[in-house]
Amino acid sequence: MEEYLKAISDTNSLILKGRIDSAEVNSFAQADRRWANHRGNRKGNFSPVKKGEIYQFEFGKNYIPEMSYEHRGMVIGIRRKLLYVLPVFSFLTKYQNNLFHPTANPQGDLFFLKQSDYSFLRRDSVMKLNDIRTVSVERILYFQNGRIDVESETYKTIVKLVFEKYFFDFSYELRQLRQENETLKKRIEGLTARMEHLNREEGKSS
Repeated sequence: MEEYLKAISDTNSLILKGRIDSAEVNSFAQADRRWANHRGNRKGNFSPVKKGEIYQFEFGKNYIPEMSYEHRGMVIGIRRKLLYVLPVFSFLTKYQNNLFHPTANPQGDLFFLKQSDYSFLRRDSVMKLNDIRTVSVERILYFQNGRIDVESETYKTIVKLVFEKYFFDFSYELRQLRQENETLKKRIEGLTARMEHLNREEGKSS
C-alpha cells in the first residue's frame, strides 16, 4: 500500500508541475480503470481472433516510444491468448519522412494505409512496423470491423517487412539462399534441356 501511495503522489506531482497534459492524464486514468475493472470482473469469453483483423486495444501505460493507451492494431500472430499486434494510428505530416517506400525509403518504419482503400479507416493512417506488441487477448476493447486479407499483397508485404526489421541478419541470409537456389534451378534446367537435346540427337543417329 505504501508503494501505491508513493506512485499516486509522484503522478500527482507531475500533473501539478504540468509535465503531463490533461489528455494523457485521461488516457492513463482510463487504462488503470480498465485494468482494475478487468481484475474484478474477468469474463474470458472472446470470439475467435484471426490474423489480419483490426481491433481497438488498450495498450496501457508504457515508456516512450512504445505504443501506449487506446489504439488500433492489426493482428499478425496468435499464440493461445497472446496476440502479436502491429499498432495503427492516424497519419500526420510529420511522419512523411519515415514512411516505407520500396525504392525511395526502404528503411521506413511506418506503412501507409490510405483511407479510401480501407472502409474501416476514418482517415489516412500508418502501421508501425518496428513495434510489435505482444498483448493478451483481454486487451481487446472491440472489433474495428476491419480486416486486411491475409492472401493480399498488402498483408504479405507488411509481414515480410516486419520479418526483415526484426530478423535482419537471418532475412539477409534467407534472401541469399533463395537467390542461390534460383541460380541452381536455372543451371539444372539448362543442363536438363541440354541432356534432352543430346538424347534426341543420339536417337536420330542410331
